[in-house]
Amino acid sequence: MAERSFVEEVKKLRLSGGDVFRGEGILAVTKALLESGVSYVAGYQGAPISHLMDVLADAQDILAEQGIRFENSASEATAAATLAASVNYPLRGAVTFKATVGTNVASDALANLASGGVTGGALIIVGEDYGEGSSIMQERSHAFAMKSQIWLLDPRPNLPSIVDAVKQGFDLSEASNTPVMLQLRIRACHVHGHFIAGDNKRAKFTLKEALENPQRDVSRIVLPPASFVHEQEKVKDRWPAAVRFIEERKLNEFFSEDADDIGIIVQGGSYNTLLRALERLGLADVYGNTQVPLYVMNVAYPVIESEVIRFCEGKRAVMIVEEGQPNFVEQNLATILRQAGSNTALHGKDMLPVAGEYTSSELLKGARSFCERYDRLAPLPVPVPVRKVIPLKEVAAIGVDAAPEPTLPLGEVVHARPPGFCTGCPERPIFSAMKLWSANSARTTSAPTSAATCSPSCRPSTSATPPWAMASVGRAPRHSMHRPASARSR
Repeated sequence: MAERSFVEEVKKLRLSGGDVFRGEGILAVTKALLESGVSYVAGYQGAPISHLMDVLADAQDILAEQGIRFENSASEATAAATLAASVNYPLRGAVTFKATVGTNVASDALANLASGGVTGGALIIVGEDYGEGSSIMQERSHAFAMKSQIWLLDPRPNLPSIVDAVKQGFDLSEASNTPVMLQLRIRACHVHGHFIAGDNKRAKFTLKEALENPQRDVSRIVLPPASFVHEQEKVKDRWPAAVRFIEERKLNEFFSEDADDIGIIVQGGSYNTLLRALERLGLADVYGNTQVPLYVMNVAYPVIESEVIRFCEGKRAVMIVEEGQPNFVEQNLATILRQAGSNTALHGKDMLPVAGEYTSSELLKGARSFCERYDRLAPLPVPVPVRKVIPLKEVAAIGVDAAPEPTLPLGEVVHARPPGFCTGCPERPIFSAMKLWSANSARTTSAPTSAATCSPSCRPSTSATPPWAMASVGRAPRHSMHRPASARSR
């Protein structure tokens, strides 16, 4: 049920060490999985990660050659449950689905996995459906990662960084016995570029070996008293192991660290947008050379205290670029600096929007405000109040960057998105068929119970689509029809 065929593109997955791989971010992730020696991959469709499932489906022959089992799961929960194979065996496995609705569906399996820990590398590749192009409520995966102590990677959106994050993610998982979440934002999924490919690797330990030599460690089962021990393991053993690994491998990056006495801390996923803003301000170039020191957090969680203190040492002020809310990272940084007795001023949501996607225009305003505050840029002259319009004919002549800002609210100039399934959702053709059946049937006011078999992540769509329209979008058909009567009564 793929939205698009990748039959031609997947041929690039056979490239060997030293070859130049050119293509889309999603394809690069698949190549990185092959180079990491995975034993199994599972997932569930959902934008912006749908095409990863399409690539894996079209690459069945290549996966088979490497002894990799691919499972197109019935739900995100089913996909996440497959990672249990990595609890008792040194099997590397990856699952993929969209966030945050997909993460919510998979929450039981992920929380149990994070509690008991893993032996083999377990990578959760989530499509962060946030900001422009999103189809769901505006939430982030960061809160879930913090809740369960799942390490969260947010790499810079270029192919070499994404590929490296996949490989390092497996190593980090095994070094700390903890599942790792790789967050791919919408633009990162579809960014194009190139990187130097490596050789595809077969898994060191196979599913066949696991079946022939079954193992079971009951202490990994999440029940008291083992669950109490797991909590202590997280903070006393796994967390310090993760911090050591991140520091030793230098997963986070410093750019122009000592160039000035102010600096900017940015999560990896927002690096390109920030650099573009600095370039427009004359403080950086398109090649990444910046006059403003940058600390790029390719690991969004956990925050590495030693690196934060190192970056802030000797600086008058730093600004944290953290998309969305609540401002988890900003609060964490404030605590670290306070406990370290640092005098460095910390800025964030006071200069940037409290909520919403950090587009180039928003980061341009925030970076300018920060640099003006500390005398790195001269203040702009106060404009004379005039009615602003969008002179479409003049934009081509003056360029997009110089075009005036629109004055009307976004809701008045952008049409609302009608309810619909995400691109790549396997339920789209099913519901299309059901709508055709409904149109040709005399029973247009009711439907069989089995009709509402959609994922809970699709509740905004199904609750607004006849014949399942409901007064409240908070109720999902699957919740009311697919839970046992005993569960519904609770």
